[in-house]
Amino acid sequence: MKPSNDPQLMQWLRQQGRPFQSATRKVILAAVLQFMVQLASLYLIAIIAQTLIIQQQRPSASIVGGLILCLAGQLLFNQLKAHQQTLLRRQITQHFQQALHQRLQQYSLALSRSHTNASWQAFFLKRIPALQGYYCDYLSQQRIASIIPVIVLAAVMPLSWLAGLLLLLSAPLVPLFMWIVGVGAANAHRQHFLAIERLSGIFLDRLKARQLLKVFDRTEAEKQLFQQASEQLKQRTLKVVSLAFLSSSVLDFFATIAMALVAVIIGFSLLGDIPFGSWGQPMDLQKGLFVLLLAPLFFAELKTLGRFYHSKAEALGAAQDLQQIIARPVDVPHHRSSNYELHWRDVSILHDGGQPLIQIHQLDFHPGNKILLQGPSGAGKSTLLEALMGQRTLHSDQPLEVLQWQQISWLGQHAVLLPGSVRDNLTLGHPRSDEQLWQVLQRVELDDWVTQSSQQLDTPLGEHPPLSGGQQQRLALARILLFDQPVIFLDEPTAHLASEQQQRLTELLQQLLREKTVIWISHRPLDQDFFTHRWTLDAGQRVFIQQEIERHD
Repeated sequence: MKPSNDPQLMQWLRQQGRPFQSATRKVILAAVLQFMVQLASLYLIAIIAQTLIIQQQRPSASIVGGLILCLAGQLLFNQLKAHQQTLLRRQITQHFQQALHQRLQQYSLALSRSHTNASWQAFFLKRIPALQGYYCDYLSQQRIASIIPVIVLAAVMPLSWLAGLLLLLSAPLVPLFMWIVGVGAANAHRQHFLAIERLSGIFLDRLKARQLLKVFDRTEAEKQLFQQASEQLKQRTLKVVSLAFLSSSVLDFFATIAMALVAVIIGFSLLGDIPFGSWGQPMDLQKGLFVLLLAPLFFAELKTLGRFYHSKAEALGAAQDLQQIIARPVDVPHHRSSNYELHWRDVSILHDGGQPLIQIHQLDFHPGNKILLQGPSGAGKSTLLEALMGQRTLHSDQPLEVLQWQQISWLGQHAVLLPGSVRDNLTLGHPRSDEQLWQVLQRVELDDWVTQSSQQLDTPLGEHPPLSGGQQQRLALARILLFDQPVIFLDEPTAHLASEQQQRLTELLQQLLREKTVIWISHRPLDQDFFTHRWTLDAGQRVFIQQEIERHD
């Protein structure tokens, strides 16, 4: 796990929270109004107690009616606050989900290769809800906890400066110990998120490969690995929970001590044993009870803030990977080439952290080129293809053009197939006639297999398609032919096929893509007559890679 920079993450969280400021103010306003009505109701309760116990009289109807109205108003503002919080949570979810969807659409290949399926599930199901807690609970409560204690002090001080002074002196202890306990909470939450994603990834991978594990008798070994990941998640969960309980216990302890001291002061003041502290006026039941009722409210908001402090730590843990994705620009800061022609000079492809990943001195790309892209594993061949589409950060002293990714078809090492029907996998929801589908199936030599299936084009493929590796690649190739894009990227499409299947698919690709512009990544020797150029990535150092382009007829 990369070390994080909490100040930078906090700055990013504040920037992302600007669209929510208006909704957050409404939550704060509803909470303050609710407290003001509650303050009035407590004052009326103190008057009623003074009237019943000391004066031995029945309270007036106006006092009782006012108390009923205050209780009703308190309920009303509480519902209003809950409603505003619901709207705020919905706005937060929509904001971050939309941001993720936009980056996925713009940088689909680069992001899908850098994050697992389990990570994407965690983004939507764990990390975004964690940010909800930060913006909706912690930030709003932070402001509420700075307003309401001041109002309480303003109400207590005119009645008992001694009780007010005690509350004022004890107030800093709560955030102080909240900070001390929560120092390591952010890192604990990061580790917790990583453990969840690791366990999810292990579960998904082993679930997909359950038949393969059974064939090679690896079930027990993988079961032990799964148990280890589960135990690690349990330990990190318990660490997070223990921090939360410790924080809550510390806050409750100091708040209880302070309220007990206030109660002692009020009690002895009522008995006359403390002749000072109330501005020279005798302390009566109404004043004393009102101060006692306000003391818990002084600490209630601070304790709530302490409880939500872990929302801040959780948000820091959730934001670390989200920030790297959402920080990518929605619009590529380069021109889109309209004629599929590129001329790059002295261009650097940068890593997400800003370090140079590939150095390109000269790159020329023309329509109709057939380019063989070669280099050792890890040299950055797939990264180069992503950069050509504008899905990687590029640095150059001159304006750059990139290809329009909407006009490019990609065939990788493993065909991406949906669990739907053959028709669904070919059309991807776009209207196409049956005649068009049969034509492309015939061109890739899959029409016989589909014809023999009982439901033909509507044959469901399911999670485990009844196709060999070569047939799956040919079905993906049929989809490419159906959409008929001018540029085709082939990322080792025959890497995991047997020799016979590899040779047949290679011949089929060269035959069907002869009229296209092609970049073909391959570690295996291919027919040089098909290609017009060879691009070579020299790994050299792991990060700083030089690219040499050699042209041949």
